[in-house]
Amino acid sequence: MNIIPTFGNLFFDEDFLNGHFADGTSVSFTKTESGLLKYMTANPNRVLTRNQLLDAISGNGADKLDRSIDFVINRLRRKLKDDAKDATYIATRYGEGYIWLTQPNQPTIQLEGVHAIVGPCLGLDHVGDMGANALAFAKAFHGVFAKCFSSDLSVIFEPDCPKYATLGKDAPKIGIELSFLTQKGQLECVIRGVSILSGRTLFAGRHIVAAPDKSLSSHPEDLAKEASDQIWNSQALEPDDAVPLTVSMINAGTTFTGLKGHWKDNDKVLRKAIADDPDDPRAKIMLATNIHTKYLQEGVEIFMSGDDPRQQDEDEIEQLVLASLPHLNDAPSFQLVAAKLLFFLDRGYNEMAVEIAERSARECLSLTASLPVIGQMWVFVGQNEEGLAAINQALDECEEGSQFEIYLLILKCEALAAVSDRKGVRSVLNRVCANVPHIEVLMEVLFTDPDHPSKVAQQALVNMAPAQARAMLLFMHYVYARLLKVEEHRHNAYRTVVTLFRKQFGPDIVPAEVKPMIEPV
Repeated sequence: MNIIPTFGNLFFDEDFLNGHFADGTSVSFTKTESGLLKYMTANPNRVLTRNQLLDAISGNGADKLDRSIDFVINRLRRKLKDDAKDATYIATRYGEGYIWLTQPNQPTIQLEGVHAIVGPCLGLDHVGDMGANALAFAKAFHGVFAKCFSSDLSVIFEPDCPKYATLGKDAPKIGIELSFLTQKGQLECVIRGVSILSGRTLFAGRHIVAAPDKSLSSHPEDLAKEASDQIWNSQALEPDDAVPLTVSMINAGTTFTGLKGHWKDNDKVLRKAIADDPDDPRAKIMLATNIHTKYLQEGVEIFMSGDDPRQQDEDEIEQLVLASLPHLNDAPSFQLVAAKLLFFLDRGYNEMAVEIAERSARECLSLTASLPVIGQMWVFVGQNEEGLAAINQALDECEEGSQFEIYLLILKCEALAAVSDRKGVRSVLNRVCANVPHIEVLMEVLFTDPDHPSKVAQQALVNMAPAQARAMLLFMHYVYARLLKVEEHRHNAYRTVVTLFRKQFGPDIVPAEVKPMIEPV
């Protein structure tokens, strides 16, 4: 490790020639002082005699005039701002010697619930008297970088963070590594953003932090904002092959905004990418997916707004997918998503979409990315047993508590509701609501047993306005129920929400476009 958070707010370089306080100030030590510090801190809460301390520093090149331990201790106390009468670090044991009082900090970092980490800060023992400047820059960078995330996402500063690969199951999603060095007297920093789970470098850049006179050359505020932009761009434009593209789009938004995600920010990045390269078929599929994701994330709000952008959005999805398909023969995972989007449009492409999806699923090398997509399409065409098997296999291989798992559980809930497996729906519903409490009301209203509705669903209906009820029904209809091609499955899917809403608000609560879907042919 390049800097050791040894005692409270006091940090030492590895060679103990420099110390750094939490307020950003630093202090340097002579070889004699550093030798004494090394020995005393390695033996905390233990009385050390003058002879032991003299032996510890002999042979290290110290000047013989500095060998009076009492004088060295007094110098250390002044530098450490330590009061001999009320000591924090070095106490006197009269007639015996001295004792180092403070135990070293535990190296363990508490990472549970942490979303991003700024650290480690590397090279601090090689930048001499610019160590304080480096630490001050790193802290200022962290302060601004943390504000780029929503308030419910924890972003911590750990200058002595160990290697990301050793952080374990609670590792944050994003790591920012700061490596400091000096060149021609100026302090420089290499900033690297890392996706900790995959180990992928999201961005890297080298910047001059301070001039030889220690004046600021690069503002940490600007670099922190630039880093957040580059992370967003990287995640939006380079989706994770291990999950379906829809989940990658949601993850790109949730990197900075928590559970909700901002499809609008993804939209800006993707449209700029297409403007820069109009012939990029993958960027077009990602944009089409992001348009679809908009309805998954904010469909209820869209339908409550009174505006209906579906025609325009569907036209754009269709244009983007059809323009891209001929150029995706070497990308089965993208072909699979293109097929799903064509099926979603419900504009006469269904047979072609299923054929493309099944062929692409056989060719796709990532089962976790392909199984949910083909599983959902099988559910849509009435092959529920095969669809559920695919979704369950993906669930077995996904990380517990991840956005991917929630996505799969919702797909499973839809598939079970289509065959009216109420016991199975309740089991999955409980898992979803336990992991994502903020969607509990929506999920309970859409999937509770209509004959025995849950207390959450009953209370939600009491508090619900008709406009919200109509929007929830349109949301469920648009993203899921209308796509079920078997009449019985479709009726099962609508049964909960239509039954509850009609009972609460009357028959006119059902929108005109939904009525043909719930009436027998």
